[in-house]
Amino acid sequence: MKILSLSGFVPEQICDIVRFTQYDGSHTISHYCGYAADFISQVMEDETIDGAVFPKSCDSSRVLSSYLMESGKFLYQIPVPSSSDRAAVSYMATSIRQYQKAIEDFYKISIKDIEKRVERINERNASLKEQYGKLGEGVIYSRYLREIHNLLKTPLLEQQISNIEAGKKGDGKRIYLIGSFLSNCRVLESIEKSGMCIVGDNFPESKRLVFAPEVSAMGDIYENIAVSMLHTQLSPTQNRFSELIVNDLAEIKKKDVEGVIYISQKYCEPYDYLYYIYRKRLDEMNIPILKITMSDSTDNKKLDFELEAFCDLM
Repeated sequence: MKILSLSGFVPEQICDIVRFTQYDGSHTISHYCGYAADFISQVMEDETIDGAVFPKSCDSSRVLSSYLMESGKFLYQIPVPSSSDRAAVSYMATSIRQYQKAIEDFYKISIKDIEKRVERINERNASLKEQYGKLGEGVIYSRYLREIHNLLKTPLLEQQISNIEAGKKGDGKRIYLIGSFLSNCRVLESIEKSGMCIVGDNFPESKRLVFAPEVSAMGDIYENIAVSMLHTQLSPTQNRFSELIVNDLAEIKKKDVEGVIYISQKYCEPYDYLYYIYRKRLDEMNIPILKITMSDSTDNKKLDFELEAFCDLM
């Protein structure tokens, strides 16, 4: 089976999934959240994909099943609570159990390796967390994020983490990235080419993944997975604005960040709203912010001039 996953709210601990990164084939819809639209297009058009799993966490993801229900492929939407209290953990654990049963029923399999997968994910995230701590001090960010994308497209038990050491401290203005899943890593190379050094982020495939609490193999494994998912740094689609901002500003201050680049997807209202909150707080700290809006998952607009001007501004 080859199940395409849209979000970090899809538990890797249950079975192998292929994380959606970008799609440049035939597109089925437009004038819609570019990231979600490209996900729909790949599920509909890519014959190697036989299933799709996605959360019910924002307006775009809630209607994905309407577009995909005629595909004939395995489809599952995971409901995600907006809080992280005891009742929410119990609800999420039940959702994960139901997701496992749906996979077993559809593919006629029995899933029995969850504990092994939990251990592997804990080890992987710990290794990536170590790499994250070296950003700007020997690890080049563009290589680091590409490594994560390659891992997420590989079956979990086959993932091999490479050493991303660059051997020297990064040069350039110190930059922090904020935004949704960054599907197009070429943007990072443009940033670095413009004379900036990326030292941190709050991306779901980076900081929000590698800093997720470890999942314990003791006790109720489903509740343990739910606790980890609901107690990591969540996206603005979960209305946890204050938590995101407090954590990011603390890291920005600690790392002596000189500028922030905010990357969002077109038509993504939670991130558009959040941008203005960040801008207000960063203005108070005298830290400039540049907003880049991507129209789809492969958008690689000519950014060089804008990035060079932003670097000069700092």
